[in-house]
Amino acid sequence: METRSNPNQPAHKKASVRKPSARLVVIPVALVVLLGFLAAWMWLIPHGQRINTDGYQVVYLTNNQAYFGKLQNTEGNYLVIEGAYTAQEVQAPATSKNKTPETQTTLVKVRDQVAGPEDSIAIRADQVLFWQNLRSDSKVSQAIEAKE
Repeated sequence: METRSNPNQPAHKKASVRKPSARLVVIPVALVVLLGFLAAWMWLIPHGQRINTDGYQVVYLTNNQAYFGKLQNTEGNYLVIEGAYTAQEVQAPATSKNKTPETQTTLVKVRDQVAGPEDSIAIRADQVLFWQNLRSDSKVSQAIEAKE
């Protein structure tokens, strides 16, 4: 004989189906959105120093050369500098006061070199040690502005 704890309860009870509560839906959706935002932030948005498009940059190479100008990009196999300059040491003529000639550093536009290249230069990324934005009051920035 079957004993019931509650006489009003039927012998065969149907399994009740519950509707998911709003919390059980909102929390996973919020986590997916948050993880998507974090993934996009990590892989799509560049981190680190950004190019100051209003100013000039200097790019230092592994062979101790430096180029100055408007850096266009920092990603990929090549970095491109528009309006590129390089520093060149020039011997100033000896004067009567100074018997030994002095050396002065001057900026030379890349396109004015003997080979006659275009006004931009593409540098292999693996040859770059580092690059920096130049302040607008730096001597190099002022010299480039004077030559432009």
